[in-house]
Amino acid sequence: MYNPPPLVQIVRPVEDQGLYRIGTVAKLTGISAECLRAWERRYGLTPSRRDGKTRYYDQLQLARLTKIKTLIELGHPISSLAKLSGDQLDARLQHARPAPILVSRLPQVGLIGTNLLMLEQESTESDQAEVAQRWVTVADFTASRTAERAGLDVLAVMLPALNPEELDQLQRHAPDCRVLAVHRFASETAIAAARASGVQTVVWPVSWESLMHACATPGGAPLHAGKTAPRRYSDHELLAIVQQAEPGDRDTPRYLVGMINDLNAFTEFSTQQLIENPADTEVYDRIREDTSYARAQLERALSVVAEVNQLAVNANPSA
Repeated sequence: MYNPPPLVQIVRPVEDQGLYRIGTVAKLTGISAECLRAWERRYGLTPSRRDGKTRYYDQLQLARLTKIKTLIELGHPISSLAKLSGDQLDARLQHARPAPILVSRLPQVGLIGTNLLMLEQESTESDQAEVAQRWVTVADFTASRTAERAGLDVLAVMLPALNPEELDQLQRHAPDCRVLAVHRFASETAIAAARASGVQTVVWPVSWESLMHACATPGGAPLHAGKTAPRRYSDHELLAIVQQAEPGDRDTPRYLVGMINDLNAFTEFSTQQLIENPADTEVYDRIREDTSYARAQLERALSVVAEVNQLAVNANPSA
């Protein structure tokens, strides 16, 4: 028997009318705001109400979208679900089978600290990174279950100062996460020690846009000399994305993949030039970094296209 996941109310319904803004619906269902807008245009999944550019969804739509999200994760394309009733969706859920893992859209972020949580509440949703988990204190984070921390790419934490023991504790509890420490005060020695241990540092106050950019940028924002953005997709995965696209929707992913491949090739060329021209190390190192960052931005755009079109990655993840 299918039991839908509980819909935890993060913020109060608009004007106590049981309506939820699109950003809230995205957080409750796990469906990005970009995807909801695309489904509205393509499949007629319209919100209950619109106020200018702001979309509002009611409780029934929220429940329906949650079921659709579950079925999509099990391999059902959105095109086969958009017109189904609630009963029909329930029937599909009864016979659903697991399917390949879908392409991840955005870096998954865990937030720690009251100031960061308040900053999120006061800001609009970001198209650079997605907040997946939230904790009020570092103690709450370290006491949380491993399952709650699984799947996070970045841990953004607000700290009064850069305490080495606290940073070490965070890294031990989230060994697969990049730690981004937002601090008020810190000595140059503490900042250098944090960066030496792989922790990125950001000075408070910081805007939400800048924080999400730092979370989305591999190695922190801005990129520092000598670092390149890691690849999101292997060559096999890029080919699989293009091959799975429907003929009428294939042009955009094909062009994006083409540009990504060109930038990958140019990054390799820059690396070779760096080796062959030691006198121009600084120039080619910067070209290599900036090229890899441009490629990372295109990969992020491709991941949005892949999510909207429900393109799964089945290829060998090794490049």
